[in-house]
Amino acid sequence: MKNNRIENNLCAWEKKFPGSRIEIEEKYKEWKIHRTENTDIVVDTEIASDGNVILKVTKDDKTRYLGGRRNSIEPVDVWYQTIGQVEESAMFFFGGIGNPLYVKKIIENQTTKNVSIIIYEPSREIFFTVLENIDIVDILESRADCIFIVDGISGLEINEVIKKMISVVMMEHVRTIILPNYNRAFSEKIMEFAKNIRRQCDMCAAAINTQVRFSNVYAMNMFANAPFLLDAYKTKQLTEVIPRDIPAIVVAAGPSLNNNIEELKRAKGKAFIIAVDTAIKPLLKRGIVPDMFAIVDGKKPIELVQDDEAKKIPLLTSISAAHGVLAYHTGMKFFYNEGDTYINSMFFMNGKVLEPLACGGSVATAAFALAFMIGIDTVILVGQDLALTGNKTHADGTFEEKMKEVDTSHSMMVPGNVEDKVPTRMDFKLYLDWYNVYIKECKDYRENFRVINATEGGARIENTEIMTLKDAIDRECTKEINVQERLSRLRPVLSGEERQRALEFLQKTPEHYRQMKEDALSINRLYNRLNKICSNSKINLKSYENVLKKIKKITKKIETDSIYYEPIKESLALANYVVQSESYDAKDTLKEEGREIARQGIIYTDMVRQCAELFEEYTKETVGKAE
Repeated sequence: MKNNRIENNLCAWEKKFPGSRIEIEEKYKEWKIHRTENTDIVVDTEIASDGNVILKVTKDDKTRYLGGRRNSIEPVDVWYQTIGQVEESAMFFFGGIGNPLYVKKIIENQTTKNVSIIIYEPSREIFFTVLENIDIVDILESRADCIFIVDGISGLEINEVIKKMISVVMMEHVRTIILPNYNRAFSEKIMEFAKNIRRQCDMCAAAINTQVRFSNVYAMNMFANAPFLLDAYKTKQLTEVIPRDIPAIVVAAGPSLNNNIEELKRAKGKAFIIAVDTAIKPLLKRGIVPDMFAIVDGKKPIELVQDDEAKKIPLLTSISAAHGVLAYHTGMKFFYNEGDTYINSMFFMNGKVLEPLACGGSVATAAFALAFMIGIDTVILVGQDLALTGNKTHADGTFEEKMKEVDTSHSMMVPGNVEDKVPTRMDFKLYLDWYNVYIKECKDYRENFRVINATEGGARIENTEIMTLKDAIDRECTKEINVQERLSRLRPVLSGEERQRALEFLQKTPEHYRQMKEDALSINRLYNRLNKICSNSKINLKSYENVLKKIKKITKKIETDSIYYEPIKESLALANYVVQSESYDAKDTLKEEGREIARQGIIYTDMVRQCAELFEEYTKETVGKAE
């Protein structure tokens, strides 16, 4: 082929996907011969003002651009700012390759080798036009795991790829990006693409007991739980009263707990016993009262811990944990920092800091991280199967009095503590991987740090000593300790004037959201005014500029009030797609651009207003009534 661009792209393609070039070339030649026969869609190229090649698609007598005509880079930069930090193992599903700048932006800012990129292109016309005119070698040669699915060309079906790629482990790392104007040019295919991703994520969520945490649930729990911080303790305080030479026993609720739970009676008063929430009822049923229990799930049902004894046990928790459980609980509450600006402000204004915790994604890993953070030298794991021991997910007496067996015939297998291989679940495998990495880091940091796995079954955790619980208690639990008496020496973090300042901060929250609601409404009206200005036969430039200036001023006011704007921004994380999806239409005049700016602004500010109104009413009933 004479076209150097396509030759370079195909060479890189062959390196990325060995053996596929011949088929691509054959279908490309066929397409070249018959391209003029396709009257349904016409794909052309154009040079943007900044020199980049952009595609324009004419379909159903409408021309739409897949890249910004005046500035092809800026919209991509703006979009990248909205997606936030790209986490480890992120999985991006791109609807379209007609504007590769979006994929390239992810690759340019990639800091790990674990990012996966799945590109679905519903149009071979766009795909071949990209190959001819745009350099995608850097995408194909990047460190990212990259998959291309092109309708009519690829042997794979996009829905099959979605099913294989999205697992329980990965569902919270999935991000769907629909490139500009694909939702309109290929509405049916793109809608099906997005629906299938969402459906697969939902299926994964339904397959496990841990619920997916949605942003609105997070915000609601945060506001409802914030008053508890007025009289709360922080995890770091435990270093003052729990000695390092007393072992911590982290009691998870894996199936093997059925076998050795009775042994824990002997450890009471000789260790710092931390139980996960699901282990509470089995322990209390046998007369074993842990020194602390943990809950981090935002949707944990109260029934799991509903017990008169449980409500008094000191609690390790987060501000986003299920409010019902925290409200039911009457004992000491120990909080850690989840990075919420709103919550941290309560401590900063009093010269205090709420320390973070390396949680690991589960309640058991949070309990383990706590033990290490407070300086304990030896941690004993119990019931931490991370596997489907005996074909069960949890110990009896947790979710059900007698847990039902599950089918493990198709489960993945991992090395076991007792058996060579044991069946596990994808979410359990994720936590296993976390332990394997984190324990090594802990031991590198503190050479004398030990982890004894006394689970007596389940998956093997690296860098642990395998021991029966009986032997572990006999060897390690040799000193007497009254944990409750020691905990009683602690005092809440905030006291006196500090507490009063924090209380006033909480009580003023509804007023901030009322003001934000009014500001959003004001901006919305200005956008409507802008739309009217741009609807006139001739634009009044002075009025146009004045309105934009006012919009910028009020918008800055809202966004700089980060303490209160951050929860709204998190709750409206999906709104950016709505706002940006139609921003690449063919617009030749300032009038058209102004109307598009107005359209986007009206949509977004109305959502901000609605969210602020919701938070105003909700905080009146929560933090607004704090005492």
